[in-house]
Amino acid sequence: MKFESVWKCEKRNYPALDGDAERDVVVIGGGIAGYLTAFKLAEAGQFVTLIEADKLFCGTTGRTTAKITYNQGGVYYDLYYNNGFEVPKLYYKAQIDGMRGFKELKDKFCIECDWAETNGYIFSCSSETRLKRTFSVMQDIGAECEWESALTHYDAIAVIKSRRQYLFDPLKFLCALPVRFEIFEHTRALDVDVRNKTVFTDKGKIRAKNIVVATHFPIINSHGAYFLKLRQSTSYTVAINKSLTGEMFLEEKRDGISVRPYSGGTLFGGGDHRTGRIKDLGHFLTLKGRAEKLYGADTVTNCWSAEDVMTFDGMPMAGLYAKGTEGVYVITGFNKWGMANSMTCANLIRDLILGKENEFAKLFSSQRKVKGGTGAFVSNALTNVKEITMGYFRLTAKTEADVAKGTGAIVKYNGKKRAVYRDEEDNLHVIGSMCPHMHGELKWNADTHTWDCPCHGSRFDIYGNILSEPAAKTCKYIKVETKKEG
Repeated sequence: MKFESVWKCEKRNYPALDGDAERDVVVIGGGIAGYLTAFKLAEAGQFVTLIEADKLFCGTTGRTTAKITYNQGGVYYDLYYNNGFEVPKLYYKAQIDGMRGFKELKDKFCIECDWAETNGYIFSCSSETRLKRTFSVMQDIGAECEWESALTHYDAIAVIKSRRQYLFDPLKFLCALPVRFEIFEHTRALDVDVRNKTVFTDKGKIRAKNIVVATHFPIINSHGAYFLKLRQSTSYTVAINKSLTGEMFLEEKRDGISVRPYSGGTLFGGGDHRTGRIKDLGHFLTLKGRAEKLYGADTVTNCWSAEDVMTFDGMPMAGLYAKGTEGVYVITGFNKWGMANSMTCANLIRDLILGKENEFAKLFSSQRKVKGGTGAFVSNALTNVKEITMGYFRLTAKTEADVAKGTGAIVKYNGKKRAVYRDEEDNLHVIGSMCPHMHGELKWNADTHTWDCPCHGSRFDIYGNILSEPAAKTCKYIKVETKKEG
């Protein structure tokens, strides 16, 4: 079994930035949102440079389940409950526009990306109340959907079905788009001077007329307070090497199962939890068990995890980074629905930079008042404060001798708290116990063999390398090799 996503394509290798530069637009982040934004701006005649800290599409884009759909669980009812009908109606239009955008590009450039049109289902096995409310709102705003009371293979008592939803291989799609902009890989943005519109990287600096921060979780802490307005959620996926269905399904609960076909078989996802809040282990085994119970299939070829940035009202944030940051923009917070939203947000940022009106500008504005999210905002803030504070005062009596092979723990190492992983050869991999972003104490994720921050969701490998933002600095790392006798 491989611990990697099934999405692959023949990607070009791009150089790292060497020295300083000046450009029209700099896009920070080589995921689907940043890449589409760079593409759209280049198509509009802008001189665009995209910088990526690692390789293109190596983050959430390369680990998505890649459903291009407007059937997104209970989001429409939540938006109606907190805002009235106009907000969910406009949000639905944004999803339709995003879906259409993908199809138009696929057709225009004749892209082979395992494209499929299929039915999408949201279902509940425990209660029909929330789904019925959602269905009623979707009908009222003009969304095409049907109500069903049963579902093959699932013990569902409530189902919303939407026809003509899309599936594809996101990497094949993105790699097939014509590259009409400049790309630098292995170039990490360390800081952004908002006033002087300068991006400082580990390879040099870039001055630009406009800067787009599309780094999954925004990296500029001095503006926007995104570390308070967002949280991160981790989920898990396994690939079964059998074609079990031609449709896509999502269980309408926080940690519900997600199922979709792909060219090599079927994907089963789920097990969502706040990043760093690791209470349960064995997420991959659980998903394998669900696949066996539902379809009698248990041969797993791949498994991986992904992170999603969550807002407190269920909608993305795209637009001006913060009040007073003219020329600096942000895209974030897709709430696990990054496909249609990434296309719509890329178009939005393009229009804002070109000075054009966009009907979704107010809806997705990062300065909007988030209605109905006060409780979640306060809870998030308190969690962050607690984790940062307790990290400094939490004591441990464990030492590296207490860390078993193939596991990690926060221990006392040479008199200081450290995050220690012991590999199968009995070597120790030691990094700092605090996240370099805002100093939350790291947690060991035994399923993914990563160090996760429970505050803002930064993740690191056993060598202290950044796997997910908002951290911009790696953790200090040392390796202690076991002395071999003889």
